Amino acid sequence: MHAVTQLLDRLAAADEAQFLVTWTESMLSGRARIDPALSVRLLRAYRETGRVDRARELAASLPSSPSSWNPLDTARLAIERAILSTIDGRADHAEAELRQASRALAAAQRGTGLREQLDMHLTSAQLELRLNRVPQAQAALRLAEHVAERLEDGAWRVAVSMSLGHLAMRLADPRTAARHYAAALQRSAARGLAGMRAHGNVAIALGSIGQFDEARINAATACQIASEIAAGWRHADAYDVLAIVEIAADRPVAALQALDDAHAALGELEQPTLRYQLAGHRTLALAMLGRAQAAKQWLAKTDKLRSELFQVDAIDEQDLIATRSRTLEACAQPKEALEIALPHAERLADAFVTGSLNLTIARCALAVADQETARIAVERAALSGDKHGWVFPDRQPSIQLWQMALKSGDSRVVRYAEKVIAVLTNGAAPPSLPPPPSRAPSMPPASRSFPSIPPPSRVSMPSLQQLAAGIAPADESSADFDMLPEGETLIYVTTPSGVTRVRSSEMDAATEGSTLIVDTITHHLRVEGREVSLERRRALEPLVVQLLRRAREGLSAEEILRAAGGPGPESADAEHRVRVLISRVRDLLGDPAAIERVRDAGEHGKTRYRLSPGVNFALIEPLYTS
Repeated sequence: MHAVTQLLDRLAAADEAQFLVTWTESMLSGRARIDPALSVRLLRAYRETGRVDRARELAASLPSSPSSWNPLDTARLAIERAILSTIDGRADHAEAELRQASRALAAAQRGTGLREQLDMHLTSAQLELRLNRVPQAQAALRLAEHVAERLEDGAWRVAVSMSLGHLAMRLADPRTAARHYAAALQRSAARGLAGMRAHGNVAIALGSIGQFDEARINAATACQIASEIAAGWRHADAYDVLAIVEIAADRPVAALQALDDAHAALGELEQPTLRYQLAGHRTLALAMLGRAQAAKQWLAKTDKLRSELFQVDAIDEQDLIATRSRTLEACAQPKEALEIALPHAERLADAFVTGSLNLTIARCALAVADQETARIAVERAALSGDKHGWVFPDRQPSIQLWQMALKSGDSRVVRYAEKVIAVLTNGAAPPSLPPPPSRAPSMPPASRSFPSIPPPSRVSMPSLQQLAAGIAPADESSADFDMLPEGETLIYVTTPSGVTRVRSSEMDAATEGSTLIVDTITHHLRVEGREVSLERRRALEPLVVQLLRRAREGLSAEEILRAAGGPGPESADAEHRVRVLISRVRDLLGDPAAIERVRDAGEHGKTRYRLSPGVNFALIEPLYTS
C-alpha cells in the first residue's frame, strides 16, 4: 500500500486526478471497507476534478475521529474536510478540522508529513483570506513556502509552485507570484498542460506589474501550446489570458482580437464561467475604446451570464462593478458611474481591480468638478499601486489624475505617479528597487541645484530565470544615481508645499525654516533644534509620518489606529488608545497645540486629528522602499 500511495501521489502531482478517480473506484468496487490511504486520495481526486458533491458524501461517510488510522491519513482527511468547509463557507468547521490536522501531524513520525504540512498551511491561508484576515493569510503563506523549500525536488513541485503563486496573487503580491509561477514553468514539460498554465499565470502576474512585452510572449506561448494539445475551453481560456494582458497594456483593439479567437476556440461548449469572463473583458475593452453602445450591449450580456452562475469570487464581483462603472463613464454618464462605484471604492482595497475602479471614480469626479473626491480616489489607487507594484490600465485617459497626484503631500503617491508617467513615456514600468549598494565613482554633475530630478527614461524587464531564482532585474534607473557624487543619493522631502525629490547633500537647504523635521532614514526627530531619537519610539514613528503626509486633511480615529499598529478600531479600548496615542505624539513634539482636533462637516462627520497649520514641518524619506 505504501508503494501504491506513492504512485498515486505522483499521479496527482502530474494532474491525473481524473485517472485516479477511475482507477480507485474500480479498485474499491464491491468492497465493504475502504482502505484509509485510498479513501483520502480518492476524496482529494473528487475535489480536484470538480465533483465536490461526491467529495462531501465520501467525507461524511468516513470516521469523524479515526483513532486507528495512520496519523498522516488522519491529517489528510482533516485537511480535505477543512477545504470542503471553506468552500461551503463554514469557517468554524474548517478551523476545527485544521486544528485536528495539526494534532495528527504532531503525532506523526519525526521527519514525515511534509506534504501534509504544506497542504495544511495552504488551506489555512485560503481560509484566512476567506475571512479577510490578510496578515494571518500572509503568515500561513510564508510557512507554506518554508515547508516547500524542505521538500525533495521533483515534477510534483510544479503543482506546489502554482498553488503558492495563486495565493500570492490573491494576497496582492504579484512579484512573488511571478517568481513561483516561473519556478513551476522551469519544472514543467515544455509542451504540456502544466507548462501551458504556468505560461498563462506568469503572463497575468507580469502584465499586472507593467512588464507587458514579456507577459505578452508568455500568453502567446500558452495559446500556441493550447492549440496543439488542449483544443476547446483550455484554448479559449489561454486567449482570455492574452486579452487580460492586452487590456493591462492599454491595447484594447488587440484584446478584442484575442477575445474573438477565444470565442472561436470555445465554439458551442457550455463553460458558463468562462463565457461570463469573456463577456466582461469584451465589455471593458469596448469601453476603453469609447465604443459606448457596443459596450452597453455586452454589459447586458455579462449581467445575464452572471445571473446564471451560482457563485462568483469576490474579486470577480468587484471586477463587474468596475466594468459597469467604466461602461457608464464611456457613455458620458459620470454621475451614474459614481453612484455605482463609490460604495465599492474601499472594498478589497489591495486588489488590482479596485485600483482601476478608483481611477474610474477619480475621472468621473473630475468630470462633475468634484476635485476632492478625485484626489482621494487617485491617492487610493496610487497607494495600492505603490504598495503592491500594480500598473493599472487607462493610463492616457488618467494623465490629468497623475499630474494631480504629483502635487500630493504623500511621497508614496508622488513616487507612483512618477512611475506611471514613466510607463506612458517608455511603454513599461521601471522596477522600484533600492539603489545599488556600491558602484564605481562617476563624474559629478555641474555645481548647481537639482531640486527635481526626472524619473528614469529607460527600463529593463526580468527574465524568467531571474524571476524563478528570485533575482531582481538590473535597474537602469540607476542612471539617476550615476549623476551623483560617490556616497550621495536621492531622497524625498515633504513640506507643507508638497513633495520634492532632492539630493541628500541638499537636505539642509530643502528643510531650511522647518521647525519640525522627521527623518525616517536615521529615525530622528528635530523640534526647534532639539533632537529626539525615534529608535525607542518606533511604534510612534509611523503615526507621526502619516500625520505629516496627511497634514492638510488629518487622520480619523481608525486611520490613527491602523498607522500605529496593534489592536484596530474593533478593539474594546479603541477610543482610549486613540487619545493615548495623540497624547504621546503631543508630548513627543513638545507642544500640545501642535496637534489639533477637528470635525468633518455634517451631522455624522468624523473627528480628525491633524497637524496645526502653523507648524512648518519637513519629512525626509528614502527615494525607494524595499
